[in-house]
Order: sequence, then C-alpha cells, then structure tokens
Amino acid sequence: MSFFRRADIGVMERAAIGLRAIAGKGVYGVVTDIARRYGVSRTFVYELRSSIFNGLDAGFPDVGTARTSDYELSDNLILLMRLCCKSSIAGISEALKIIGLPHSSVGYISEFLNRKSSLAVEELPVPDAPVTVLADEIFASGDPILVILEAESHAILAVELAEDRSGDSWKSCFESLTRKGYVIKKIAKDLGTGMTKGMAGMDAVAQADLFHLLKNFDPYLGSLERAALSSIDAEDNALNVLWNRKSDGAIQKQFEKCVRLSGEAERRIRLYDDYDYLHKELHAAFNPFESNGVFRDEERLWGDVSAILDLLSEEFGKSDGIMKAVAFLRKHFEEYLPYVRELREALTKAEALLPEYLTKEVCMHYQKGLKSVAVKDYGKSKKLKTEADAHLKTALLAAGGSTMAAMVAKLRKNLNACVRSSSALEAKNSVIRQYLDSISSQVTSNHLRLIAFYLNRKVATRGKYKGFSPIERLSGVKYDSSILDALAG
Repeated sequence: MSFFRRADIGVMERAAIGLRAIAGKGVYGVVTDIARRYGVSRTFVYELRSSIFNGLDAGFPDVGTARTSDYELSDNLILLMRLCCKSSIAGISEALKIIGLPHSSVGYISEFLNRKSSLAVEELPVPDAPVTVLADEIFASGDPILVILEAESHAILAVELAEDRSGDSWKSCFESLTRKGYVIKKIAKDLGTGMTKGMAGMDAVAQADLFHLLKNFDPYLGSLERAALSSIDAEDNALNVLWNRKSDGAIQKQFEKCVRLSGEAERRIRLYDDYDYLHKELHAAFNPFESNGVFRDEERLWGDVSAILDLLSEEFGKSDGIMKAVAFLRKHFEEYLPYVRELREALTKAEALLPEYLTKEVCMHYQKGLKSVAVKDYGKSKKLKTEADAHLKTALLAAGGSTMAAMVAKLRKNLNACVRSSSALEAKNSVIRQYLDSISSQVTSNHLRLIAFYLNRKVATRGKYKGFSPIERLSGVKYDSSILDALAG
C-alpha cells in the first residue's frame, strides 16, 4: 500500500496519536488499530511515539537517557540481525522481546526495514573501461530474480525482481545498466534462451560458463558408481548363499548365478572406472595451460575435448543422458572460446616484453590458483595454493628489477581479468538465497535492494580480497563508514 503525507492532521491530533501509542505500548494490535482509525501508516505512529519519548528525554535527560539508548540499540540490532545474521523478522522480534528491548513488534520491524531500504539507493561508480559481467537468475516463491555481478570486483550491479526470465526482461535489465553508463564487453552466463535473446543487439561477447557446459556429465558418475557397488553386493550375497547349498544340483545352479553376477560386477566396475577417467580428462582438457605452462590454443583444446567426446560416444552410446550431454557440449563449445582468445591476447602482449620462462611461471601460478579455488577437498586446495604461490615467488625472484616485476604484475592482472565461469555469481546467489529463505512474506524489490546494498559493502575476511568490500574493489576507494552509518537517516 502507498502512503502520502497527511497535512490535514494537526499538532493536537498528532500528539493524541503518539500518546495513544504510548499508552498501548506492549499490547498486541494497538498500533494497527490506531493506524486504521486515523488513516495513517504504522511507521507514522511509531515515529510519533518515538518523537514524544525523545522530547521527554530532552526535558529530563537523567531520566530518559537509558530509554533513548534502548531505542537506538533496538533499531541497530534489527538492521544487523537481518543483514549480518540473515534472521527472519519473526526471529528478530522474538529475540528483542527476550532481552526486553523496545521496537520488538513484527509490524514495527517490517516497516523499519522498508524505511531503511528507501535509504539504500545504490550509486555505484561506473568504471571508465568496459566491464565483464556475470549474469544468472535465482527464484523466490517461483518468481525469478535477475542478478548481474561485475566480474572483477564481485559488486552486485543489478538485482531485480522480474515477472519472468524472458528475453525482454533480461534486455530491460541490461539496458538499465547501459543507461547508467556501463559499457559491457562480455557476459559470462548459462545457456538459457531468455538471456541469449536479451543480449540480442548488444555489442557484447557471450561467454558460455564452464560449469554449465560440463554439469550435464556429473550425475552419471554417481549413478555408475552406485550400479557398480550394487553389483558387488549382489555378487557377495550370492557367494554367501553358495556356501550354504548342500545338493550338487543346488550348488551347480548357484555357482552359475555367481559367475553371471561376477561378470556383471566386473562390467559395471569397468564402466565406472572408464567414465571416471574420461570425466576427469574432460575437465582437465579445459585447462588453459599444459603442466609446463605452455598455452593450449583453440585447436589443441578442441582436439582433446573432441577425442574424449568420441570415446564417451563409443563406450556409452546406449545411455541417452550421456549422449545428450555429449551433443550439448559439441553444440555450445564455440561459446567457450572467447575465454581462450582473451588469454591468448593477454599472453601475446606479455611475451613481447617478458622472457618465456617468466610467462610460463605466471601462467602456472594462474592455473593452479584457479584449481585451488575449484576443488572441494581442503587438503588438495591448500596444496594447490602452495604450489601456485611457489610459481609466483619464482617469477618475482627471476624478474629481479622493479620494471620486470611490474610486467609480471601486469600479466597476472590481465590473466585474472579473463573470466571463464560464473562461479563468483553462484556463490553470491547462494548467500542471497539464505536471506530469501528466511523471509516469510513475499519478496519485494525494496528488500532485494537493501540486501544488495549490504553485500556490496561487506568486507571480505579471507581469501585474496581480504580487507576489502566489492564496492571498494570496484571504485578503488577505501570506505571507513559502517553499514549503520551508510543507512543512517
């Protein structure tokens, strides 16, 4: 419901409203009844009540100081519990009531957060150079939310509640960024038709996200493993039965069954081992560099990928699912190549200034750094990170002087600017989903704006971005104000 200023309500009526609210403090439904009686919002009633309390505090400072600090503390806790703890409105209300703080009603908390969202007007800096963005959608109660992230800083440029995820919706979202001054050179995305249509007419390169290219192959690794384990169990059970057979006829019959099950187990084990090997090789085929740092160009990359797809087709041709995954990758492989071309351009510039052994060390640092983030096993991740750091240290020691070291740093920066997946956006979306899961009422654009405002200012506590927020990385300016300061008013 939209509200407007009630200039017809005079001072005496405002005082009466505030006093009625004070008199009914702690009684459920009083503020709502007052709001309906006078045709005003509950926020208006709460503000009048607070104004009267503040006036009392000003006249009797020794008496009212504790009360004022309680109101300020309560408001700060509401904001921090929602943004930092991802608490639901009902949960915040319950917590405030338990510790005996004011402003604990669900209605006040809801109105307070809506009011704060009106202050979360995002004025992100617009870089002078063209940007690469990551785009994807998430869903809340069946409604799509379109999210666009700046690739290097991970700042949320747009988070919009849309009617659908059609080409028109995405086109509107991209055009909104263009009007703000952003020049989009590349969009890393999934392969949905809506986003593809939304990019039509844009002077931007479409980058197929590596995760979405390969994810169709992942489920069959688990299903083949389960099938192999099931066959092994069946073979073991049959052997146990064999030892309990007494007659020659029963023994012979059970023995034949064991032989048959043993052959089936061996076949399924071989299928799992072969698929596991090819699955790993397929992922490795997309590595941008060889183990010695040599760049893998488009021809070499496609040759390896194509050979693996041929082997998958030959051995698993009867699996409709695997064959669909193979056909999908063949169809969309070309959309992955913008990443390879960006790498080649960055290397071409560096090779004109740096010796080959230096560029190889930097490239291995880059590739192992990517892997250290991608692997889920902590031990493997730590090992890869150590190896990546060792390659960088070698490059810097070999570079010697400041001029050469600056060139190494420039190559690192250019390589890191080459985006091949939207994993950063997937991670950001998973955080946004945690907020959405705790909202009992319908998601609103205001609420999404408040969440994005906070996440853009949240300082990283670990990783390569430690100590900086997305908006600081985007602007290059360090912010000293807290989220409470940013949303004051």
